[in-house]
Amino acid sequence: MRYSPIKYGKCFIKITIVILLFSLTQSTHINRILPQEVYIWQKKWVASLKPAIEQTTPYITGWRFLAGEYEPDGQVIYSVISFEWLQQSHLPLTAVFRFDRLRPLPSIDEILSLIQKSSVYQNNHIRNIELDLDWPTAKLNLYIALLKSLREKLPKNIQLNITMIPDWLRSPQFPELSEQVPYLVLQVHSVDNPQTGLFNPKNAIAYIHKMNRLSHHPFYVALPTYGLKIQTSSTGRIYAIEGENNFKSGQFGKELYSDPQQIRKLIQELQQNTPAHLQGIIWFRLPISKDQRNWSKDTWIAMLCHHPLNGKIITQEIPAPNNPGTIQLILVNKGNITLPLPKIVPLRCPTADGFYPYQLTINAHNKYELSLTQQTAPLNTNQQRAIGWMRCN
Repeated sequence: MRYSPIKYGKCFIKITIVILLFSLTQSTHINRILPQEVYIWQKKWVASLKPAIEQTTPYITGWRFLAGEYEPDGQVIYSVISFEWLQQSHLPLTAVFRFDRLRPLPSIDEILSLIQKSSVYQNNHIRNIELDLDWPTAKLNLYIALLKSLREKLPKNIQLNITMIPDWLRSPQFPELSEQVPYLVLQVHSVDNPQTGLFNPKNAIAYIHKMNRLSHHPFYVALPTYGLKIQTSSTGRIYAIEGENNFKSGQFGKELYSDPQQIRKLIQELQQNTPAHLQGIIWFRLPISKDQRNWSKDTWIAMLCHHPLNGKIITQEIPAPNNPGTIQLILVNKGNITLPLPKIVPLRCPTADGFYPYQLTINAHNKYELSLTQQTAPLNTNQQRAIGWMRCN
């Protein structure tokens, strides 16, 4: 029904204000601090995970960890977990079972087998289970049927939830799917479109608000901390993805990484105007000291604690020890956030050269500089990188 402001005058204005305020309170919360949980993705736990867990525990409300995975060739891999490290945190635990997107869709028997044969299910009695399965949008009806059957076959004390991709939101079957689980985990990062990067903040906020409109059930949003290197064909098809497992692809490929400042801006927007059904953030994934394509400890703690993010890369000039008169050029990250390499590094001497990915160039003002030829992995806090040399005669 439409109301005319001319006919109803001030009454209409008052009603409109009340309706708008009601709608706002039903769809958003103002200035809400979002709880944070963290996902541990390693299949084999290493010693450096323990201090990372201990340092992170005070700032979060729960842990998720990869418990088992179906790989593309059908092989089942169960994670080797130091479970006592998680137990010492005294936080809620969720076991994640992942199905590689390159393998055929799993049957209910395969899913049950993966869960029930895992040590976390048999020995550690984890009762919060999450399925990480990028089911095709066109076949969500099959996923709905599968989840209904799973609920019947799993013990009643098991809480089963799922991750989801934004493309599901365009399916008319999505509302019914959301009814099958207590909550969903919306992943707003992907490598499907390298041109937009690993994380696009405008797309992410649109997906979150659309999710809030379409489903009346609780949901979490998964946000990335890590980076990837991708290899694409001449047609743009991705044929290789390199994370912490280095495939020795050399200088080729494109680096995608999660910009801490973009992520912080999104979180601030969500906390100032929180969608009513959004329960919190799940960080994908826990950074550890040995990671090459993940946030540093400084960035990680600053993000968790809502501390200011300060970025600063400087160029240090260091005399070459074995080459008198030659000056080494070193980039150093003095801030507390991971930053991309600068595109231009000015030089004060004409005799110089750059190391990959920099090369010597002359700008429009006839000034020498080192120019970035290809964006490689970003520079983490307290990291340094040699980018070239110069001689000042």
